[in-house]
This record gives sequence, structure tokens and C-alpha cells, in this order.
Amino acid sequence: MKKIIQFTVVGLAAAALASGCMASRQQRVDTARPVFQMRLALDTPSADTEPMTLPTKNKDNTHSDVLNVQKTVLLDQTALQSAKSSTDALGQAVIEINFTVDGGKRFAEVTRQNIHKRLAIIIDGQLYEAPVIQAEISGGKAQISGSFSKQEARELAAKINGSLRK
Repeated sequence: MKKIIQFTVVGLAAAALASGCMASRQQRVDTARPVFQMRLALDTPSADTEPMTLPTKNKDNTHSDVLNVQKTVLLDQTALQSAKSSTDALGQAVIEINFTVDGGKRFAEVTRQNIHKRLAIIIDGQLYEAPVIQAEISGGKAQISGSFSKQEARELAAKINGSLRK
């Protein structure tokens, strides 16, 4: 069973970027290797994908899935302002992400255009999560929820924040 994580919409609607801004952003992202990346994960391999291992936990043991992650970076740490671990209304561990103004606009666009696709979250070259996009996420904030412990959420938030200082 694939691990499915749902992004939760937090905040108000943000406008989409103009296509000219997207092109210049993509060029800037491609010139440097980002520490934090968001890319799409596809069902089948292609020339534009690379296999990446996603550790998955369940009640009985730990195993991993291999996903076909596109090489094209949709967002990197330049789009982020901060991350922090928290808990949702049910007491489950979540990671709250705050985007920059431009990052929030780009994230809204990416999520709007890729509903029901998996968004790979990569830190220091390692695939950490690959949630299924359930809806457009606008407003400059997002929440990642999943089957990770509170300690794992704190560690992931710390790694994300660490990437902002690099």
C-alpha cells in the first residue's frame, strides 16, 4: 500500500505567476543544486525521471518504495521562508511550511496544475515524502501531514530550515 499524505490548504488564495516569471525561475533553479526540492513523482520511468527510494513505515515493519521522480525542480529552498513541526486537531504530527510571496504563488500554481499527482519532497538529495496533491494550495502556507512521528516531524522541519541557511 502506497503511503499517501495529504496537503492541507492553509491561508488565503494567491495569484498564479505569469508564464514569463516561471521561465526565468526555472532557469535560476537549474543553475544551482538546491538543498530542498519539490518535484513530481510519476508512475512510470522515463528519460526525465530518476529512481528514488521512499522509506515507508507501517505497523509491522519498515520497507521502501521506489518512485520515478522527475529531474525538473518545481520549487527549491529559495521559495521557502520557514518550516516548523506542530500537531493537527487530531494530535498527529504535521509540518507547517511558510513560503515567500513568490514561492507561495509558484506553489499554488504547481498544486493547481498537478492535482492527484505525487509531489516529491527532497532534502540533501534524499526523498523524504511524496504526498498526493488533493487540491490547489494557495495563501503562502501549507501543511504536510503523514505517518511520521512527532520526532520525525521535528527533524524534517529542522532539515528544511537548515537548507534555508545554506
